[in-house]
Amino acid sequence: MPYTLKPKPPKAGLEEIYAARIAPDVLAAFSGLAAEQGLSVQAALTQLLREHAQVRQPFAKRVLLQKGGGQRYTAMLPECWVEPHVAMALLIDGNRAGIKRGEAVRQLVSRCLAASSWPDNEGP
Repeated sequence: MPYTLKPKPPKAGLEEIYAARIAPDVLAAFSGLAAEQGLSVQAALTQLLREHAQVRQPFAKRVLLQKGGGQRYTAMLPECWVEPHVAMALLIDGNRAGIKRGEAVRQLVSRCLAASSWPDNEGP
């Protein structure tokens, strides 16, 4: 039937990493870094997740935001599709630290920005 929407078909053999909430300034910095490398945010995030699957640096426990101040996670990182072993590495390492997948993704982005000296040699 014309003009009907159909769900996006799953990508064969890949696992979806759902969109994650993040602070707007962190997303802007990550977007800028990705653009400098000629990548979309989605491509940069996929690359970062694949790198984590090889490096497997442990995650930290989640630090709760204080009420009434500080950053709020009001921006969204895009969803991306990765190989099953990459998704499993993220899940296992997140579980070891007692954090959810969204927090693990936020920590990976923060590590990437810190390694890229954002802002002025300070991590987010």
